[in-house]
Amino acid sequence: MPSATYLPLYEDHDGKTNKTSRRLSSSMFLSCLLGSLILNILLAMTLWTQPAKTPDAPNPQTLYSPAQDVIEYKNVKFHSGFGGDLPVYDRPPSPEVDAAWDGLYEFALTKVPRYQASLIANKTWPILGETGQYMVALDVFHQLHCLNEMRKAMYPEYYPITGEGIHTPHMRHCISSLRQSIMCSADVTPIVWQWSEKSKAAKERSDVVHTCRNFDTIKEWARERFVPRQQNMSIYIEDDLDIATLY
Repeated sequence: MPSATYLPLYEDHDGKTNKTSRRLSSSMFLSCLLGSLILNILLAMTLWTQPAKTPDAPNPQTLYSPAQDVIEYKNVKFHSGFGGDLPVYDRPPSPEVDAAWDGLYEFALTKVPRYQASLIANKTWPILGETGQYMVALDVFHQLHCLNEMRKAMYPEYYPITGEGIHTPHMRHCISSLRQSIMCSADVTPIVWQWSEKSKAAKERSDVVHTCRNFDTIKEWARERFVPRQQNMSIYIEDDLDIATLY
């Protein structure tokens, strides 16, 4: 008896089935790829629009300052003030030292336009002869002036006491101003203790790295807006700032 021969229902049935299967597989693959691409794009857009959150990011300036746009940060290793390699500011009195200190704040009196003056929490005075310009001084320069006066008080033989002298309300004002500023900034940089073979004891290290505002950029901002001439504060000037004093 001849063996039975089994033929496919249609001769090309297997071929068509394989082609259909391949088309379905390709379609599913492309759909998955497209879906994955869309999800990745949405995720990237979400991450892009969310602000970065870092635990050590510096807090923004809350009250407006006309110099806030130039604020940038850098790491600075502090000097301990001990030893022979002292910065010029820490050396004994001399014309060079005085010039260095004066160069820190001699441009303190600056001018800002009306639109910036109107954003400051407190009203400020117009500048005589310069319509639409108002007078400000960044507090950092006032603090440096106060510190310089206290430095001079350490050397009465070099800086003779003139005028009000050092034991006056002015000096108390300087001490109070610096105290408040130090408490306001509240530098939380850790001071550490390390073992000293020379002393055979753990010694405090205050010459550590701090994250600081870049003083050079702030100084340059003030130089560009310096009001060089002496202002006559006894002349009343009507201002056009229609703002209330907040503090």
